[in-house]
Amino acid sequence: MGLLTLTFLLAAILLSGCGGREEALYPVTRVSVILPHNDDGYWSLIREGIEEAEAELGESYNIDIQISIPQLNYNISQMTDILKQQVAARVDVIVIQGNEDETFRQVLLEAQNQGIQIICVDTAIRDFPCNLYIGTDNYEAGRMLGENLARLAGGTARAAVVTGEPGYLNLEQRLEGFRDVIAGYPGIEITSVNYNHYDGLTFMNQYHSLSDEADILVCLEGTGGQTLSHAFTGPDTEYRFVVGFDAYTGVESRVLAGVVKQDTNQMGRRIVEEIANYVSEGSYTGGVIYTDCHWLSADHYDEVSR
Repeated sequence: MGLLTLTFLLAAILLSGCGGREEALYPVTRVSVILPHNDDGYWSLIREGIEEAEAELGESYNIDIQISIPQLNYNISQMTDILKQQVAARVDVIVIQGNEDETFRQVLLEAQNQGIQIICVDTAIRDFPCNLYIGTDNYEAGRMLGENLARLAGGTARAAVVTGEPGYLNLEQRLEGFRDVIAGYPGIEITSVNYNHYDGLTFMNQYHSLSDEADILVCLEGTGGQTLSHAFTGPDTEYRFVVGFDAYTGVESRVLAGVVKQDTNQMGRRIVEEIANYVSEGSYTGGVIYTDCHWLSADHYDEVSR
């Protein structure tokens, strides 16, 4: 046997002894992310952040992420069915937007009893022990909206509020923060609180009807602002101005006077970063991770703020 042949033989023996490749440092962590909607300006950006961070960290920490979305937007029944499937599959981590549906809560409790980690993104669940919450401090975001409305209105306004659905803790916290600020301005009245059920057509009907009672419109979640951004190319005269959440294209076109802009990409990235920390350290960096938000106005529009 020649020297070269012997060298190749020894190399083959060494490689076979170690499996021919580097063994994974960590066992696989299977993550199921259930998003309520595949929109073009909020949940799609959270998904983008998840996928970016998985590309950077997934292989190193052996994290396998699967993303599911119901056929109907924000359909709790369909999300519950997806949740049941993932619990039955015994994944390691489930990431969800919280809601107050009792059946949904019971399935989550079953998951926790099986040792599955529960991460709430964007919306927590009232009195439910999620292992981790990642998202905006929604009470402070509501205060931020109220303070900027009062400034823009000069302390005098009749403001109608449109929000998504009852039973979402994030929206209730925003409304609480908003009301607490407005209570300090005797010249500003909140005329009504209305629900659009995350439906653009319902919102547009409210947009036109609420102008009979209000001169300012407040959108506590993104449906209203996104709908107006598609409906108009500039400011409309039906209200003195409209403020809302996240619809940055409407701010750019001045359809909206300003929005509280949440860092949705950061939410998505932090999900993966915190799972990686749990894999390597056995814990998250905290039980509550507040991500950034800021006021984005038509007069101080910054492309980087998206």
